[in-house]
Amino acid sequence: MIGQALCPFRRLALAGALSAAAACNVTSDGSTGDPPSEPDADVLGTGARVSEVVGPATWFDENKMGTAGCSAPLDRQVRLTGQIIVAVDRFDETNDGAVGNIYVQDVTDPADGAVPYSGLTVFSPSFTPPDLRVFEGDVVDTFGNLIEFLGPNSDGFGGCRTLPEIGGAMSLRFDAAPATPATIVTAGADSARWDPVKGYPNARQWIGMLVRFEGVTIASDGAGDGKGRYTAAIDVGGGISGDDVVKISNELFDLEGEGPALTQGAQFAAVTGVLTYFYGFKIAPRSAADFE
Repeated sequence: MIGQALCPFRRLALAGALSAAAACNVTSDGSTGDPPSEPDADVLGTGARVSEVVGPATWFDENKMGTAGCSAPLDRQVRLTGQIIVAVDRFDETNDGAVGNIYVQDVTDPADGAVPYSGLTVFSPSFTPPDLRVFEGDVVDTFGNLIEFLGPNSDGFGGCRTLPEIGGAMSLRFDAAPATPATIVTAGADSARWDPVKGYPNARQWIGMLVRFEGVTIASDGAGDGKGRYTAAIDVGGGISGDDVVKISNELFDLEGEGPALTQGAQFAAVTGVLTYFYGFKIAPRSAADFE
């Protein structure tokens, strides 16, 4: 039910939360009220899922340098229900107010594995009620404009690459345990294990999702850009352009100051984070605990 306020249970396991949510009826100001006359049959709501409105970039064209002639979809209004928040950007790495993005993905059964195209970036959302504060693990609904963003200037990202994102009003459905990261790169010696994130068409399907890479080796020393951004390239083998090499980034926490040393050759059993895109793919850990 869009607009449902906080239920009186906190951080339950997802299966239990789904069951409890069906019986939890509250008013928009958080107080107990009369139950709805026609409650949703599905506790995740009757709106669309992200995976139903975001899909492969059929407009991708590696030969196009700018945005002219790109056939990316026009902005469209969507009503999404039943997405879990996997990260809230509260770290201002550039010291210019670059915070506030929320990363969500469809609520799914972890036993079913990763569901492609089920993640989304929510930018500059408003909230219902206005004083709502959201956290990782909250299951939310969002009503707004779905955008396939071609880039911040006339040249765009190139190749008609886009970033799927939504701006609009967000409301709380219920809260549950934090999402389980999807392991999309498994450990091993074969570089083909990196195929799920090699190149835009492959990596796009995981944008906005909480993912986990096993067997990570740092390809080059971590470096800043002089504006506060800090990244370190991952050794994913050959076969792709430098722009398509996935990097570890400090978008969600002070990676350079509080994270492990990201020097060439450093190895990790696994790295977890949100897969983001902006002139290249990055995995953004949320804290030092996302490194194994």
